[in-house]
Amino acid sequence: MKKIASILVLCFCLINVVCQQKTRRKQDLSNNKAIRDSCAINYFIAYGLGEMAFNQFQNFSGEIGLRFKNQHMLRFVYNNIKATEKHLSSNFANAVDGHNVRGLIKSYDLIYNIPVYKGIYAGALGGYVNDYYEHTELDESVEHFSPTLGFSVGYRDTNLFKVKGLYYYFELPFRFYLNPLEETKLGDSTVNRHFFVNNIWFFIGFQF
Repeated sequence: MKKIASILVLCFCLINVVCQQKTRRKQDLSNNKAIRDSCAINYFIAYGLGEMAFNQFQNFSGEIGLRFKNQHMLRFVYNNIKATEKHLSSNFANAVDGHNVRGLIKSYDLIYNIPVYKGIYAGALGGYVNDYYEHTELDESVEHFSPTLGFSVGYRDTNLFKVKGLYYYFELPFRFYLNPLEETKLGDSTVNRHFFVNNIWFFIGFQF
């Protein structure tokens, strides 16, 4: 009887060891999956439909970026916009008082966005801008370069029309020119001072 009892005890111990090892393996797999999920990154790319629509789709505007598991985003926004006379002189843009002035605006912005509430984001940005304005009838122009700092608010929605990864992002960036463009006369028109500048951006793209 003692031998049988010893054998039973030994079998029980072996079974217990095997079960503990299986449990540890499951825990390790679960922990590894959690680590992988916490480090998951989505890539995205988009076309700047807003700026293009305002300026007759001349040149290019867009963004590329990373979206982390915690929904934070790191984005690079590039604008190379051939700005029309109509857009620059509109009350909406308020870049030029008068007519017969067109422009070329190039900007590079690195933006870090954090979620605030149900698709609403706030962000901090830094970048560089190159503004060029010219009179359409006179041989007069002004070109200006400046680093910029600012902030933004926006709204993002993903999986539009039940298409996985399709998204739009509507954003209002506010930028301070560290080297302001002072008010400049071009003919009878005036390029307004550029110090605190806001835009409207609307991106359509895919998240992978």
